[in-house]
Amino acid sequence: MSKTFTLIFLVFLAFVFPVHAQVSLGLRGGYTLSATQIKNAQGYKSNSIGTNSQLKNLHADLIINVPVYKNLYFQPLVRYITKGAYLRPLPSKSGLLEESANQLKLHYLEVPLNVMVKIPVSVGKIVFGAGPYVAYGLNGSYDLDLMYNGTVLSTESHDVQFNYKDRGIAPGVRLNRFDAGANIAVGFEFNNLMVVGANLSRGYANLDRTSSAKITNSYFSVSLGFLLDREDY
Repeated sequence: MSKTFTLIFLVFLAFVFPVHAQVSLGLRGGYTLSATQIKNAQGYKSNSIGTNSQLKNLHADLIINVPVYKNLYFQPLVRYITKGAYLRPLPSKSGLLEESANQLKLHYLEVPLNVMVKIPVSVGKIVFGAGPYVAYGLNGSYDLDLMYNGTVLSTESHDVQFNYKDRGIAPGVRLNRFDAGANIAVGFEFNNLMVVGANLSRGYANLDRTSSAKITNSYFSVSLGFLLDREDY
């Protein structure tokens, strides 16, 4: 799978750099609210965006604007982002010691491949669009609570390394390194080259590699940054 990701990235670079004269670049960063949904065969289900399970973190973007036709643009991003959530405790059984994952953080290099429309106005351009994304898991961590009768006795931090030796975020759960899904984006490019934006992302790839659960990522983010140049200058 790592070879596949590398091939996709090389093809992407081969597409972008021959048209460098028409391409504009930018940098931005911002605030992320993420949630990792987990549903297993026993009916356990974590919360999602809009609930108190959201994980708050930051992201950083390299923006690439490629003109396609008139106001239509291809806008891939190279994004470093932390996804995850605060997970609800597993249902407890009286009189038993149990382990339950708590905070989950997954660090990704993500490449959204958006098709954007830019509408000129007096002070800049209104920008909106959508597209798929692919993401490569770099590393991660989670807190594992030892519980007795619903009370947390101790908490240990563990690494998620996306390999078959890792114990996963709960007994019997292993995570895939690759994530994929779709996102929608809106924003504004000011004439002074400042940019603001927001996007909503939903993962469709099941991160669980044991077939014991369905695990997906989602997040909402807001960003602020600047363009290094403009393709219409």
